[in-house]
Amino acid sequence: MKTVLIPLPKTVDLHPGACPADAPVTRRTDPALGPEAYRMELSPAGIVLTGGSDRGVLWAEQTLLQLRLGSGGALPCGVIEDEPAYPWRSFHLDCSRHFFSLQEVKKMVRAAACFKLNRLHWHISDDQGWRIESKAFPKLHEIGSQRAGDTFGNFDSHEPYGGYYTRDEVRELVTYCKELGIEVVPEIDVPGHVSAILAAYPDLSCTGAPVAVQTEGGIFPDILCAGKESVFAFLEALLDDVLELFPGDTVHIGGDEAPKTRWKECPHCQERMRQEGLENLQQLQGWFLNRVAAFLKTRDKRAVVWNEAAYGGNLDPELLLQFWFQDRDGQVRRHAEKGGQVILSPIRSAYCDYPHAAITLENVYTQDLAPEDLPAGAVLGTECLAWAEYLRTDRELERKAWPRYAASAEAGWCGPRREDFPAFQARLRELFPLFAQLGVDATEPDSWNPASPGAQAEMEAFKENFTPELMARYRSAQQDI
Repeated sequence: MKTVLIPLPKTVDLHPGACPADAPVTRRTDPALGPEAYRMELSPAGIVLTGGSDRGVLWAEQTLLQLRLGSGGALPCGVIEDEPAYPWRSFHLDCSRHFFSLQEVKKMVRAAACFKLNRLHWHISDDQGWRIESKAFPKLHEIGSQRAGDTFGNFDSHEPYGGYYTRDEVRELVTYCKELGIEVVPEIDVPGHVSAILAAYPDLSCTGAPVAVQTEGGIFPDILCAGKESVFAFLEALLDDVLELFPGDTVHIGGDEAPKTRWKECPHCQERMRQEGLENLQQLQGWFLNRVAAFLKTRDKRAVVWNEAAYGGNLDPELLLQFWFQDRDGQVRRHAEKGGQVILSPIRSAYCDYPHAAITLENVYTQDLAPEDLPAGAVLGTECLAWAEYLRTDRELERKAWPRYAASAEAGWCGPRREDFPAFQARLRELFPLFAQLGVDATEPDSWNPASPGAQAEMEAFKENFTPELMARYRSAQQDI
């Protein structure tokens, strides 16, 4: 009997005989195994699931779910032993640009757990919306969660748009994730991408001028002031408020696409540079994020930042660096050489909001998780992402993310022992009915091929979002980051 599983286990040793589909299941832990490792024993007498921890047992249960789906009745007898190559295997949901219901987020979580992804990177703060109820700063959800319209790309609506998750809903999601072996990593993006925060509290910027919650995508000049002590008092109180809801050990604090236009002209920022002996504005950004991360460390949390945070060369190596774009001057490599760890999510193999003709299933599956320019052991793991500028509906989110998130899951779980792409694709086709069982509207196999009519039509529609004017604004802003 053939077993069709994703991720592919380390060893599958099948024996003659059959294990009844309704055989009793015994669950236990054995610390001698790795924390996410598991062993599954199937026999006519029953099923024994042994994990190195409770999470390992959970992963064994997901394997059992897949086995039952493909068995058509009795299960094979034998032993399956498995362990991930990388401890960080995350998936990302952007609920700031477009707001997805709690039930939709939970559906995505359930599917992710099925493929043994173990962290949800939840993007809940950006220029286009603040998305969780704040007890300490209620204007964040009262003002920052609402915008005047929705004018992303070729979509043009001037109907008010908004939404946020109550604290009870956040707790419900965090509990649900924990039950499925997934840690929620919230992202509060600073010092840039903060229009929604500044709309509620404009004094946190360099100028104090009014700022609107943005209705379109882009990179915007108003960011948090690095020279005002009031900004850090706000962030520390805000993070304490947020941490009441998220018990995990990591918090993402952004650090990407922060233009320095206002900092150049701000007397507070210039004075801060003199006080701290900083040579340039990139170093000021590194100092800013180091300070926020140092506060998080007092709360036993580790900070994650995007790779632009390393451009000044002064980022504390304790910060976990997420690489997505343009390793300027080899700063990601230098961060790793100082002992820093890196999460890989390069745009060409991890950005699953792009059409399948641009970022193919093969691109995601065959991503390089051991780049030659990074020292051995620097890579902590990988992440697949779905930014929501152009994903407005549940269907669009699901079709972009799945099955590419499953390919990323196997890449992170199996690492260098991955099968070739055709073998993975064959397994994925056989396991595709699992998406229907999960209620996920995944992209059908015929559209995984980038040359297919469906993929090409998707690509043409996507291109319409990027007018020459929009691209000119992006290029101009990028020069000042």
